[in-house]
Amino acid sequence: MPNDDLVEAVLKHSDIVSVVSSYLPVIKKGKSHVCLCPFHDDKHPSMQVSQEKQIFKCFVCGEGGNAISFVQKMEKIPFRQAMIKVAQISGYEDPRLKENVVVMPEDEAKSRLYKVIEDVQTYYRYSLTIPEGEKARNYLESRGLTPEIQTRFGIGYAPSDGAKTVAYLQAKKHSLKAIEEAGIALNNSKDRYSGRITFALSSPDGKINGFSARRFEEGQEGGKYVNSPEGPIFHKGENLYNYANVVSASRLCGYVYLCEGFMDVIALYKAGVQSAIASMGTALTEGQIRLIKRLKCEVRLCLDGDAPGQEASIKTGALLNKNGIPYSIVDYEGDTRDPDEIFAQEGAAGLLKRLEKRATPFEFALKFYSAKSATLDVNERKRLAERFLPYLRQTPPGLQYEDLLNRIADATGFHKEAIREMAQSEVVPEEGEQITYVKGSIRGKGARGNRNLSALVLAEKTFLHYMLTCPQAVEYYKGHAIRFKGEPLHEALAQYILEFEKTHPGMVDVSLLQGYIADSEGEGGDPLLSKISEFTLEEGKYPPPNEEEFSRLESKMKEETDKLVRDNAAKKALRDGSKDEQAKALKAYAEALRQKREKNKKGA
Repeated sequence: MPNDDLVEAVLKHSDIVSVVSSYLPVIKKGKSHVCLCPFHDDKHPSMQVSQEKQIFKCFVCGEGGNAISFVQKMEKIPFRQAMIKVAQISGYEDPRLKENVVVMPEDEAKSRLYKVIEDVQTYYRYSLTIPEGEKARNYLESRGLTPEIQTRFGIGYAPSDGAKTVAYLQAKKHSLKAIEEAGIALNNSKDRYSGRITFALSSPDGKINGFSARRFEEGQEGGKYVNSPEGPIFHKGENLYNYANVVSASRLCGYVYLCEGFMDVIALYKAGVQSAIASMGTALTEGQIRLIKRLKCEVRLCLDGDAPGQEASIKTGALLNKNGIPYSIVDYEGDTRDPDEIFAQEGAAGLLKRLEKRATPFEFALKFYSAKSATLDVNERKRLAERFLPYLRQTPPGLQYEDLLNRIADATGFHKEAIREMAQSEVVPEEGEQITYVKGSIRGKGARGNRNLSALVLAEKTFLHYMLTCPQAVEYYKGHAIRFKGEPLHEALAQYILEFEKTHPGMVDVSLLQGYIADSEGEGGDPLLSKISEFTLEEGKYPPPNEEEFSRLESKMKEETDKLVRDNAAKKALRDGSKDEQAKALKAYAEALRQKREKNKKGA
């Protein structure tokens, strides 16, 4: 990695307890230390800080890492800055820490386009104050958009004569080509937003890079909104409305509301909620997911209350869960109005009351599909039932399990015993289709008696624990064709351990391994850092490491992987195959269930 020896030097000269103590009160507990976790609303010390391993882990919210990643997460700063901060706390000096980070000069062509946007925003803001802008001012006032809100959100007005906008920009020494590339001018050399109210759009660092312009008078041509086209400085999928303004606010309150449109964000602001962003009506892109992850807070989905908006909440939630982002969903309880409409009709109190009614993804999905199931055919209801299975399997037997079973049966229209049979089988929902839950709401119980993890994932987790704590496990892995199929992060971690072991033979120094990954992956390595802390600090929950145990785990992983492949093939045959293929799949499925029951009886 680029700064391998420097990162190692800083970590070896630092003490994680001292680093964490410089931010939080730390209490010694047994061989380790504990403190209140700063990354979630912690009431009881749930973060473990290991002086022996030089790592930390919160077993509630899942955050974990070493001294550098702790500072990086606390201060939300880049890796190198966090490394320098750790060195300062530890009193370690190295000339390389004082070397300037190379800053790439900004693209001159892009700089010219940003200047066009800056100048036209000044023009739009001014045009709102002149006589022609009176109708626009009146409209904004009727919508409750005060001058203070207009200034905060960069709201302006594009005069109806679009040629004047272009002439103004040309007088500011901007070429027609630059005006067009900035997304302002059309091919006829007129302003594409003419006669509309303009809402400034900004990049994640707060620089205005585009506009969304709204019609406000009857008879205006075009759609309700005209948005900036994709160009050199504006990429819709890399932006979230109001993002730059919520970075600090979300850190303070620990959450951010995700809305559909910017009028909803402004409605929340008027109600006193300053931590709100919008995807502007589109499905979240990978770029927008990355931006949300940087906030490191809970997402409260606040999409529209109508059926499409609520279905979008479930789909968006699946994306958030897949990327390890904790979230809940605002429960509109049948109210089809969007936040802007609620504020207009009920004021701040009415909107805040609605925002406080939030449901877990599971509860929300149950309610939504219960109302919808009557319109679904049998295959759609079957697929729906399969989506709920992971949650049901993660609930221990008892009254809660039976209650969930009844509710899933009501939501899908199947008898509860049929749902129970599916839950006990090996049916695996397709990736991204599971009904998910808020991160941290269900926690593992360790390797023994764990009902929350599949057998495959549990076996992989155990083997990785051995690889992190026992050199013999690494050697065994290198000598056998073992592959981790239960979770993508597991295979990535195994490969990183092998790569690290080449230059660091013997017992894995997990803190240095985390530094290696963090410097290589950046923020993308956070889930791996958390896994390392989790697997390492669960000592005492696993059988003693030896060749026999390694072999047992290898066999178990192969057996469970074969099951996964077989069951997914059967599911595909049932879904897409011919009648003969479906019949064969059903027969094989029934035989597998019979064998499983026989095996369970023998083991009882």
